[in-house]
Amino acid sequence: MSEKKVQDKQLVLSIIIPTRERADTLFYTLKTCVDQDYDQFEIIVSDNFSNDNTREVVESFQSPKIRYFNTQARVSMSDNWEFALSQAAGDFITIIGDDDGFIPGAISKAMALLGKTGASALVWDKVEYCWPDHINPEFRNLLKVCLVDAVYYVRSSQKLRKVMNFREGYTRLPCLYNAIIRRECVEKIKKASKNKRFFNSIAPDAHSGIVLSRVIDRYLWSRYPFSVNGASRHSNGTASTNPNLDLKDSPAQKFIQENKIQFDQRLKLAPTVITTVMGEYLQAREFNPGLGFTEPDWNTYIKALVKEARTSQWSLQIMQSAVHTATALNLKCPGSVPKNAAASRKNSLPSGFDEDWLTLRAPAGTINNVEDACRFAGCLLSDSPKFKRSLRIDMLSRFYRQLISLLKQLYRSL
Repeated sequence: MSEKKVQDKQLVLSIIIPTRERADTLFYTLKTCVDQDYDQFEIIVSDNFSNDNTREVVESFQSPKIRYFNTQARVSMSDNWEFALSQAAGDFITIIGDDDGFIPGAISKAMALLGKTGASALVWDKVEYCWPDHINPEFRNLLKVCLVDAVYYVRSSQKLRKVMNFREGYTRLPCLYNAIIRRECVEKIKKASKNKRFFNSIAPDAHSGIVLSRVIDRYLWSRYPFSVNGASRHSNGTASTNPNLDLKDSPAQKFIQENKIQFDQRLKLAPTVITTVMGEYLQAREFNPGLGFTEPDWNTYIKALVKEARTSQWSLQIMQSAVHTATALNLKCPGSVPKNAAASRKNSLPSGFDEDWLTLRAPAGTINNVEDACRFAGCLLSDSPKFKRSLRIDMLSRFYRQLISLLKQLYRSL
């Protein structure tokens, strides 16, 4: 799709927030959105028939920018995302999770960049934040921020090739979930699809990046993290990589039970993003035959599974998935997993945490939710000394109040 600049008018952005029974985190997500200093945007909250006070939380903001919709029945994640997408009216679209948030001033910065360059998509690596209620106690209040502010053009075909060779994560693709995408690119996918849907998927975020890679020739990739990815006790991804996966009330189990789509029979789902990426690629290939998706490299896929099985706590399940695919295609499954592979695996930070980023554990009482995390990240990233100073003062005052409270408690106990 050719790039084009929009002259003499401010681009309108649709921020979509699919949600279900996460009113406690949704409040802070909405706060980061309504506090943005950009004028032309709408916030679409698509409530997947929640039984909690989600609607009351939304209405408490009394913001004309927020449009609330309810699916009127419990639907799958992809159906909720599709429903929400159908309500969007902006020139550009982005989707944000209901425990995530936008950094202060991020929308103005992003839309100015899109308007200046005429690019069809802007993709970024998000700040990673683990809420205080994260399932794994070791990860609680961890924060990872990239302090580099640089923008590059990326060829979609080259990036998709790397993703399908499992040398790079799918979040580097133009996913609606970690990018701002021109609306007409989304409409082009819907028109090309067999059933006129955008999301023919189990994992809609991965699916969006794969299909959009076929209609966007190149896009902007920013090291500046415009948003914060929050991992709370509600998160599907958090639950699916936790040993308590078999709990009936876990978000991951609800996600699996409500799914109506079956991946290609040559795949066996396992707790690894590798099977998800391959499954969504095959879904995209089936439902969008006109977009030129080629046959995937199955040997590379099997080798990637075996490699991950050697270090994963889910070694057995991942290896079984590799064997299943190799058997179905009459291919060789290289190597095996040592019996003690899972036991020898060291605890590591969530995906994306590495030495190239600033990683820290936020002091108790200073960062309690994703809004706090967004403000803190904004403090670190802002070029404005005045803005940095105001945020630092706010964070320091919270820390000192917490310290004084602890000292008072200690004094009373003596």
